[in-house]
Parts: sequence; C-alpha cells; structure tokens
Amino acid sequence: MSGPSWLAQCHSFLGNYFGVSSSHGPQYQEAVSRFSKDERTSLRAGFEKICGPDHTLDKPTFLAFLSLDSLDAFLADRLFSVISQGQDRVSFDQLVIAKANCLKGSANEAASFCFNLLDAGRRGLVQRDSLVTAIHSCATLALHHQPVPPSPQDTDWAQATAAGALKGCEAQGLSFNAFLKWSKQLPALLTGLKSLLAAGSIDTSTTPASASNIVKVPQLMHGDLSENSCLLSPQFAWLLSSRLPAKQSDTWELLFHSNKHGQSFNTFMGRVAGKGPTMLLVKDKAGHVFGGYASEPWLKNGKYYGNFSSFLFQLLPSVAVYAPSGVNQNFQYCGHNFASLPNGIGFGGQVGYWSLFVDGSFEKGMSHKGATYTNTNALSADTRFEVDGVECWLTQQPEEDASGPPAAGSVLDRFKEDRNLMALAGKGTSHSAGYREAPPEED
Repeated sequence: MSGPSWLAQCHSFLGNYFGVSSSHGPQYQEAVSRFSKDERTSLRAGFEKICGPDHTLDKPTFLAFLSLDSLDAFLADRLFSVISQGQDRVSFDQLVIAKANCLKGSANEAASFCFNLLDAGRRGLVQRDSLVTAIHSCATLALHHQPVPPSPQDTDWAQATAAGALKGCEAQGLSFNAFLKWSKQLPALLTGLKSLLAAGSIDTSTTPASASNIVKVPQLMHGDLSENSCLLSPQFAWLLSSRLPAKQSDTWELLFHSNKHGQSFNTFMGRVAGKGPTMLLVKDKAGHVFGGYASEPWLKNGKYYGNFSSFLFQLLPSVAVYAPSGVNQNFQYCGHNFASLPNGIGFGGQVGYWSLFVDGSFEKGMSHKGATYTNTNALSADTRFEVDGVECWLTQQPEEDASGPPAAGSVLDRFKEDRNLMALAGKGTSHSAGYREAPPEED
C-alpha cells in the first residue's frame, strides 16, 4: 500500500469516527461544526453503540437512543419521518443535522424544525388535532407521567391551549409566522419539542440523558388541598412557567385559596404580602379562569408599581398570555384599608377601567381592554364579574431582607392617599414632591 493512500484511509477513518469527515455533505459539515469536540465524540460513541451493521437506526432503536420509547405515536412518527426524510432508517449525518438545527441553531431554525414536526400534511399549516396532540404529549413528558390515551377530561386544557394558538386562523390552520409569534408569548410547546432531541449521548454532562430534563416544571405545593380543588393544574403550571426565569420554575407554593381561607382580603394580605413574585388566578361565575403574574411582592401601595416582567393571562375557555405593551407602567396595584383609594388587587389600566381588578370584598371584579397590557378584550366573561374563586401561588421563595427599618415619614406623607388618588385617576401633579429627602440609589 502506498504512503499517500494509507494516510488518506487513516484520515477518512478518523474523520468518520469524530464526525468531521470531508466525505460528508456540506450541510453535515456546517451542522457538526456547531458541536464541541467532546460533544461530537460522545454523540458518535453513543450512536455507534446502538446502531445496526449499516450504521443506521430503525425507528424503535432511534426512539430508544433518544429515551423516547413511550412518546406519543403521532410525535414519534413525525420525529422519525422528518429526520429520516421519509426513509425507513436514520443515518448519523441526518441525526447530527437535526440536532444542530434544533439545539444549536438560531431561534428561527429551531422553530422551523419544530413546526415541520407538527405540519403532518406538509402544507405549511398546523391543524388543530396535531397541535392538541403535541401539546398533550410534551406536557406528559415534562411532567414525568406515563402517556395515557387522551380523553375529553384530560385534554380540555390542551384544547384550550390550541384554541388560543389558533385564534383568528381556526379554519386555515397555524402558519409558521403565527406559530413563531405564539411561541414567543408561550414557549412551552416549542421548548418541549426541542427537548425531544436533547438525549442521545453517553456523556450526560454535554447532553441531557432524558428529553424531559430540558423542560423544568415547578412542583406545586398544595398544602392540605387536593390538586383537583385548585385552579392551577400541573399542565397550566407547565405553560405559565415557560415564561419565567429558571429560578422561578422550581417550587410553587399555594399561599391563598379562597375556598380554604375564605373571601377575606385581610387574610389574603396576611398570607401573601411581601412574600415574593406570585401567580394570581381568578375564576368568575361564568367559568372563565384568568389572572396575572406579579413580578414584585404584593404590598400596600397607593399607586401602581411593578416592572415589565409582569403579564396577564387567560386559561379558560382558551389560553392566551398578554405581555406589557410599553405604553405605561401601571403593572400592578394593591390597596388595603384605604379610605378613599380603591381597596383590592389589580393589574394595568386605571381606576375604574382596570385590565384586571378584584375588589377588597373578593366578591366582585372587573376586566377591560387596557393600554398597559396587550389584551384586546376582557379576560373575564363580562367586563364586570362575580368572583367564584381566587388563589395565589408564590413562584420563588423570598430572600432574607438585610435592610434596616423604614425611614421616618415626611410631613408630605400626611396627604399621600389624596395625592395617589389623583395620580391613579391621571390628574394632579405634586410640585412639592421633589423637596422630600431623596431615597438611597439602587445598585
């Protein structure tokens, strides 16, 4: 054997083993370059350990490789079909390209891959049935439940989620642009679909060993209440937590439930005030379930406060999330034991025209289209509603507060409630406010 020929064969063998062979096509070459050397080595070793003599995977072996043996039949078929390009086996090159696009690519590349999984008819549109099945299946994986045949009872929430995604395009189906826009508002399904390709490696430090590891779902601490008695189900928690930072997807604690603690605003404040960021859920007498995420603790405050992390949502009859619009900063409001200011908890809008408000009696509330958030309609069945239930979940345990006692009040605070009432109504300017002692600057 001549020298050059022997060297070429060695180069080809090593290139094939580490996944960088020049004999592979340009699409593969670009895809494999997105992985580190350790990732390529681990992925190749895992693939070679399980593949057949022809260095490909049949469907059962492919699903086992990705730890997806119990995946719903629809998604299992679509995942295998998309990656194998309609063939009966998956090659290493095809797997690397799919993983690169889904896990190492741009947001658009990942969304495009996931959209193709759902577009069973390959018409550029996702139909309701496909969407419902995928939502249900991804939630089941994320919640570590064994898949069960869908029933009308356990897919109501998935139907509601699909209805929200398809709003305005029910007849045609969900286009890619609509899917992309919806996924930015509610990333749970997109994240769940991406997680299907997360496994498939011996070295679990570089690639998670289980597809569900990429989707962190909060553990719901109900206290002595049953799961079925709460408005927030694990599936809805999966949806809502996908918008929150990872540190708020660990444990959610039920602080207040009106059926258990009574319709008392004093009790609500005693259990909730100052604890941390919370998820507030309300059910009206018509059966609509909706609420808001308060990024800052609930504290008695005669004016709006909060930040752009807050959002509103509806869960039933359809799921939708409404982020701040940027028009104003009337994110959240908490009035307690005021004589002239509204008593209750609210989000957005202004006094008398709240985006969401539950009054201090916990018996009535209102919801309107408002400038603060992007909801174009009331969250409730009617703009004024009767409260059927309220619950509040702590999404992150409070950190110890090392700050000292509050500073002594200014003489200007004597009429603060009157000034705040004017401010909430959009009237009046306090020209003397600038003369009080300035608060310390935040870091």
